[in-house]
Amino acid sequence: MGTARGINRRAFIGVAAGAAGAAAIGPLSPGDAVARDAHERGAQHGGGLRVRDHLGLQQWSIRDAVTRLDGSVSGHLGGSRFPEDPTDLGPIVPLPGGFASVFRYLASVGYRGFEFFSFDQGANGPITDPQVRAALDSAGLVAAGTHTGGLQQMLDPAYRQAQIDRAGVYGYRMIGTAGNPGPGSPPSGLLADWQRWADQANTVGAALRDAGLKYFFHPEQDWFRFFSDPAHPELDRVHRIDWFTDHTDRRLVSFEPDTMHTLAGRARFPDPIDGTLFDVNGWYGRLAAQRRLIAWHIKDADRIPLPAPDANPFSQEHVRPTFPLNGGVDVVYVGEGSIGKGHPADIDPAILGFPEALGRFRLSRPGWFHTESDAGPGSAATDPGRSLRWSKISARYMLSLGARHSRAA
Repeated sequence: MGTARGINRRAFIGVAAGAAGAAAIGPLSPGDAVARDAHERGAQHGGGLRVRDHLGLQQWSIRDAVTRLDGSVSGHLGGSRFPEDPTDLGPIVPLPGGFASVFRYLASVGYRGFEFFSFDQGANGPITDPQVRAALDSAGLVAAGTHTGGLQQMLDPAYRQAQIDRAGVYGYRMIGTAGNPGPGSPPSGLLADWQRWADQANTVGAALRDAGLKYFFHPEQDWFRFFSDPAHPELDRVHRIDWFTDHTDRRLVSFEPDTMHTLAGRARFPDPIDGTLFDVNGWYGRLAAQRRLIAWHIKDADRIPLPAPDANPFSQEHVRPTFPLNGGVDVVYVGEGSIGKGHPADIDPAILGFPEALGRFRLSRPGWFHTESDAGPGSAATDPGRSLRWSKISARYMLSLGARHSRAA
């Protein structure tokens, strides 16, 4: 269970202290040599990174746009030279709001799927599931799945059946959650609780499998903590995510890793004895080999060189030189952060960068590449177009990445 965790925490901190500002902003396009290397190491779906038909977006990234009244505000969506030229913001245009208008915009910039966390479009008024499905169809998008599958909610047969019925309306094949398996933040560190949650996950997974669906977890940082159980000191050096992976049925419980939260958990929770860090690539490899890696949340960020103790060491925002909005602060677009570029742009040698990581670890069906940013929405007053601009530029990077892999093949 993750014995080869790689870099030692003491050495890692030493490198970090000398690397302030090392993750400089650079071009979004990955190098051809890196893409070829990633393809040679392993390809998605048997031949290249087939991103185009599996490029999705997680709704959380554009939560401001979905709930904003369509056309009620105007903003910048970025010109053809942005972000290489941070001043090329493009014209001020009315911004999409509500599901139908946002879906049309996302399809126009290259997305094919949409992963829901909510079915509420705010100021645009009530909308039924069949109406949302019709708006997807009209835009040429498909529903890719939902984050409405909290484990404790899904134990309720009525709630679970409602989620299964909703999947039938939309046609998606995966239901999951970004939440912890039990109450609390962080949840309990006792073995008995995690054993109960693992059993419950198997129960829910079996019920969804009977309905032709996959149940998944999207582990955020609490999952990478160690056990803390006085009755089981032998687990003091076992990451909860490792144990949960190994004690749930691979046929019933799948995973949608978040590229930033996984690495933040790796950095935050070193081994209490020798300081080694969670074996992130070993975990990805196990999931892929077991056919439990069914989607990604592709979330980019820059390394904070000297984070506060036990704090997330990544930022999804940075100051962009000459950027004229919001005091120069902009979101990190997919492909330009230290996570997307990988080592040596990031100090952690386990960070492979998106070209290599997404090629090395093979997805199983449904196989979605979901871009996401927690910091997508900008200031409503100074940069209301930010989340939609982020979605466009991030899609451009992902489609470029897939094209480079295809050419390398």
